Amino acid sequence: MRRMILLALVFCFCLLGDEVKAQENFTEGPIWRVTLVKIKPGKATDFWTDLRKNLKPTWEEYKKEKIITDYAVYVKSTRENEGDWDVAVALQYANFSALDGLAARTDPITLKSYGSREARTAAGAKRTENGTVVASFLMRQVTPKDLPR
Repeated sequence: MRRMILLALVFCFCLLGDEVKAQENFTEGPIWRVTLVKIKPGKATDFWTDLRKNLKPTWEEYKKEKIITDYAVYVKSTRENEGDWDVAVALQYANFSALDGLAARTDPITLKSYGSREARTAAGAKRTENGTVVASFLMRQVTPKDLPR
């Protein structure tokens, strides 16, 4: 039994070793939810109208309520292939714990913005006519540390 406990402790310290090494290289920052979207042909005006009319005011309210700390929208200038993304939308959260209970905190804001669940669902369905999500992922922003002198 002692041997199992000792083995488990050694294993835990080995796992922590990588985390400690990472901390030597950078300082952890905020979390970003990045969504890459391919705008469908002929739908750019509709896409941008929806973003400006519905999404931007919602993100501003999220910021006001401190659900997100910031947001950013990027346009890709190059294309690697036909299915490549056109627009990246990034929402910044202070840390991973800011994602806990996220739906419960955002739901009242989006319902107020759209007026009803039905209207919100219809807007989401309409949104899929304008673009396709290519990928969505979480990233942690880090700041590289200086090398020791």
